[in-house]
Amino acid sequence: MESLDNTYGAAFVGLVASAVLYGVTLLQTFLYYKQYPNDSRFTKSIVFLLWILDTTHLILCAVAIYTYLIRNYNNPSALNRSTWSMNVQTDCNGLIGLIVECFFARRVWKLSRNIFLTALIVALAFIHFGLGVLFTVEGFILVETSKFPKLIWVTSTGLGSAAAADIIIAVSLCYYLTKSRTGFARTDSLITTLIVYSLTTGLITSIIAFICVVTFAIMPTNYIWLGFFWLIGKCYVNSLLAALNSRDSLREQVSPHREDGTFLQLTPFRAVASAQQSEPSSPIDAKSKEGSRFHDTPSMLAVTVQTQTVSKTDYGYLISPPPTSQSFA
Repeated sequence: MESLDNTYGAAFVGLVASAVLYGVTLLQTFLYYKQYPNDSRFTKSIVFLLWILDTTHLILCAVAIYTYLIRNYNNPSALNRSTWSMNVQTDCNGLIGLIVECFFARRVWKLSRNIFLTALIVALAFIHFGLGVLFTVEGFILVETSKFPKLIWVTSTGLGSAAAADIIIAVSLCYYLTKSRTGFARTDSLITTLIVYSLTTGLITSIIAFICVVTFAIMPTNYIWLGFFWLIGKCYVNSLLAALNSRDSLREQVSPHREDGTFLQLTPFRAVASAQQSEPSSPIDAKSKEGSRFHDTPSMLAVTVQTQTVSKTDYGYLISPPPTSQSFA
C-alpha cells in the first residue's frame, strides 16, 4: 500500500490545480459569449458542451476525493478500491479531448485541404477516447487499484495517441501557416502569432500527456499520474477558448485602423520623358508641348491601394492569397 502522500495527497493537489484552471475556463467562457454573440450556433454549442463536461469532470473528481478522504476516514481498506466517480471522470476528460482535437483537425483541414492528415488526427483522437472508455470499464471490473498495472498498455496507448494528435496538429498548423506568408509585415506578424499559439497549445497538452504515461508506467499503484491527468481536460478546454477569444486582437493586429483590412499608401509618381521626344523648336511649340503635358501627364501624387482579406471563421482566421495592388492617379 502506497503512502497517502503519493496517492490521495497527489490526487488532492491535482484537484486543487484543476479547480484553478476551471476558474480560467469560467472566465474565458464568459468572455466568449460576451464578445462573440454573433458566432454560429455550432461554435456556441461546442463551447457550452465543453463547459458542461469540464464542470462535470471537476464535480466527479471532488466527489471521488470526498468519498475517499471524508466518508471513508480511518478506513484504509476503502482506499484501495476504485469508486464510480473515479472511474467515470476518465470519460469526461476523454470526450473533452476528442471534441477539441476534432475542432483543431477542422482548422487543419481548412488550411491544408489534406484529407489524409485530417483523418489521421481524428483517428488518433478516437483512439484516445475509446481507450479511455476501456479504462473505465476495466476499472469497474478490477475494483482494486493495486491491479491497475494491468492497464499500463491502455493508458500508454491512449494518452500517447492524444499526445501524437496534439503534436501533429501543432506541426501541421505551423507548416501551412508558414506557407501562407505574403511578405507584408502585418500579415506575417499575424502568422507568426498564430504559429506561437499553435505550438504553445499543442506542446502543453502533449507534455502533460507524456508525463501521465511515464508516471503511470513507473508508478501505477499511486495517483501521481492522476494529478496530471486531471489537468489535461482543463488545458484542452482553455486552448480552444483562447483560440476563439483571441480573434479580435488578431484582427486588430492585422488592421488597427480599418475593419476591412485595406491599407492606403501614398507614393510619389514620377513622369518619365520619352527618349525619342525632341525639344520644342519654337516658343509656340513649347507652349503646345507644355499644354499637352499638362493634360496628358498624370498628377504628381498617386494613391496605391493594397487590399488584403483576413476572414474570421468559427475556428480562427484564414489568410487570403497575397494582396493585390491598384494605383489611382
